[in-house]
Amino acid sequence: MQLSLALMENIATMLIWVLVGYIAVKSGLVKGEGSKVLSSLTVYVFCPCMIFNAFQIELTRERIFGFLSCVAFAFVAFVLWIVLSRLLRRPLGLSPVDETSLVYGNVGNLVLPLVQLTLGDEMVFYASAMQIPFNLFFWTHGISVMQGQSKFDWRKIVSNANIWAVLIGLVFLGFQWHLPPVLATGVSGLAHVVAPVSMMVVGMVLAGTSLKSIFTTPRAYAVSAGKLLLFPLLPILLLWVSGLLRHYPDLVPVLMVTAIAFAAPAAANVSQLAVVFDQEPTKASIYNILTLFFCVITIPLFIGLYQLLFS
Repeated sequence: MQLSLALMENIATMLIWVLVGYIAVKSGLVKGEGSKVLSSLTVYVFCPCMIFNAFQIELTRERIFGFLSCVAFAFVAFVLWIVLSRLLRRPLGLSPVDETSLVYGNVGNLVLPLVQLTLGDEMVFYASAMQIPFNLFFWTHGISVMQGQSKFDWRKIVSNANIWAVLIGLVFLGFQWHLPPVLATGVSGLAHVVAPVSMMVVGMVLAGTSLKSIFTTPRAYAVSAGKLLLFPLLPILLLWVSGLLRHYPDLVPVLMVTAIAFAAPAAANVSQLAVVFDQEPTKASIYNILTLFFCVITIPLFIGLYQLLFS
C-alpha cells in the first residue's frame, strides 16, 4: 500500500513537470519546436547516462540472476501481447496505431525515471532490462505492423543509445570497472534530470494539441483500458499461475520493477513511427497523452494487485 501511494505521488509530481512544459509553451517563454531538442538530449544523453549509472554497482550472482529474469519475463510478456493484438486485430478492427499502442509502453521516458524516484538507482538496473526486448520487438514487429509488411530495421536496434548503455554497463559491471569520481558525478548528474526533462517535453508537445480532441475520442478510452489494464494483467496472471515466485521469493521485488514497465502508458515512439509511415499520428499522440493521465491511478492499483498476489 505504501509503495502504491509513493508511485501515485511521484506520477503526480511528474504531471506537474508536464504542466510546466505546457505553460512554458503557452506563455511564449519557449517555442514548441524546442521539445525536439530536449527530446533528443533525453534519448541520446540523459537516459543512457541513467542506465549506465545503474550498472555502477557491486556484481553479485543474485543481481545477474535478477537482471536475466527481468529480461526473460519481459520477452514472455511481449510475445503474449503480440499474439493477443494479432488475434484482436480483425474482430475489433484494430488499426496499426491501435495495435502498436497496445503492445508498446513508454518504458524509457517514464518508467526509468519513475523507478529512480520511487525505488532508487539500484532498481533502475533491473528496470533497464526492459530496454533489450522492447527495442528488439519495437524495431522489428512494431515497424512491420506500421508498414503493413515484414521488413525489419535492424540498424535501429544496433544503433539504439539505450541498448548500448545496457551493453557497456554490463561490461563495466562484469569487470567491476568504476568511473573516476569526477566522471561518475557528471554521469550521475545527467542521469537525474531524465524525469523532469522528459515530462516537460510531453507538456510542450501537449501545448500544440487540442485538449478537446484528447478527451472526446471514444476509441482512445478503449485503447487506454487495454493498454493500462488488460495487457499488463495477463503476464502477471501467467506468473501467478506458474507459481514461479513461490520457488524464488527473492525475485518478487525484482520482477515488480518489470511489472511497473508493463503498466506504462502508450509509447511516444509509436507517434514517431506514425509520422514516418503516415499512420494517423494525431491519434497516436492522443493515445500517448490520455494513457499518461490515466496511469496516475492505474499503475499504483496494478502494483497494489501485484503485491497482493505475491506478498
